[in-house]
Amino acid sequence: MTAAINPFAAPAPHRRIDGFMGQAMVGRLLELAIARQADFVATKVGNGAKGGINPAIRSSLLLRDLGDLRAELEARFLAILDESVSMLRLSPIRLHSLELELVAHGDGAFYNEHIDTFTGRADAAADRALTGVYYFHRQPKGFSGGELRLHALAPGNGVNGANGARRFIDIPPGPDTFVLFPSWAPHEVRPVSCPSGVFEDSRFAINCWYRNRRGA
Repeated sequence: MTAAINPFAAPAPHRRIDGFMGQAMVGRLLELAIARQADFVATKVGNGAKGGINPAIRSSLLLRDLGDLRAELEARFLAILDESVSMLRLSPIRLHSLELELVAHGDGAFYNEHIDTFTGRADAAADRALTGVYYFHRQPKGFSGGELRLHALAPGNGVNGANGARRFIDIPPGPDTFVLFPSWAPHEVRPVSCPSGVFEDSRFAINCWYRNRRGA
């Protein structure tokens, strides 16, 4: 008898787009990050105002003000929304807004397993439905690690799911790469090694959340 297939035993679907922005935009983003280094703050965990800094769960630096680049970034991210939703076989997104932030992962930075959807916010107008992470960094690359690890929702058998362990897939942070996946998917940022300790050598990423409008 053939065992039933458990769809939750495989990592969530994802889409990877290499060469997404082009080297000109990579250069502009690096210039922005370096020029605004003093404005980066420690990242938090938790929901909205209830969130707090917890270096045992998440260690990285954050900048939300993307200046003049924000409109251009939004346009690029919006241009591939419908196609990505179709490719990932997700429910249609009634877009409310895009939520963007620039995150720098230096030596020892990481983010333990989590999901991007918020719970317990009855007054929110929209929810995170699709997560996009745009990776960029200086050349030659000054760090290692920092893979995006997508986990399965439930245990299963397989290449890395034997003995009841949950399966996962590791996606390396390319120099000009956009990765998209459902916001409900469990994921983590693997630890980063940056021997120089120099900010410019960090693993940089733009986190983009496509927020789905609530209600009819």
